[in-house]
Amino acid sequence: MLITGFNLASTNYRRTRHDRLLSIWAVAVLGLLLVGLLAVWAAGRGEQKALAQRLARMEGELRKHREEVRNVLAGVPDGAMKRYEARVKVYNQILEASAFSWMGLLVELERSVPPAVSLSEIQPDLASGGVSLRGTARSFEDLTLLMRGLLERTAFRDVYLLRQSERKDQTGNSGGLDFTVSLVYHGGEK
Repeated sequence: MLITGFNLASTNYRRTRHDRLLSIWAVAVLGLLLVGLLAVWAAGRGEQKALAQRLARMEGELRKHREEVRNVLAGVPDGAMKRYEARVKVYNQILEASAFSWMGLLVELERSVPPAVSLSEIQPDLASGGVSLRGTARSFEDLTLLMRGLLERTAFRDVYLLRQSERKDQTGNSGGLDFTVSLVYHGGEK
């Protein structure tokens, strides 16, 4: 007796066929990914070679320019080189001086110095920002007010009283105090 449409192997056959198709698709996708990775690697390798060639060319140009500079410097007399170095030093000092904010310093000093104190000398050190002040004060209290005023300004730091001495007039009476103050001005810095 034969039953039509009944096959014991059909479910296994379909499952196996489905598994085979899934495996073929997985292999195809992995193969495409492998081809893509190989393409990216080849492109990166080509770019790396191009960069290496460009770097080698630039290093060759740099060596050539250095050799040209050596040749030019060899033709310059030592005395001329020293004169140029001295000029460069002077130009650098001029640039440092132009960067120093005299107006800022004077405004900050005007805000700090009490009326009974007079400054006779303001000596800045442009390289370090240090400033030396010399002057006279009517009394020790006025000198204390000056020091307090300088310490309160944020544009000044490291404020020190270096010297103070009593002035005598022709009659021998006290004519006030001479003083020297050192400080660092950084009001022009941001």
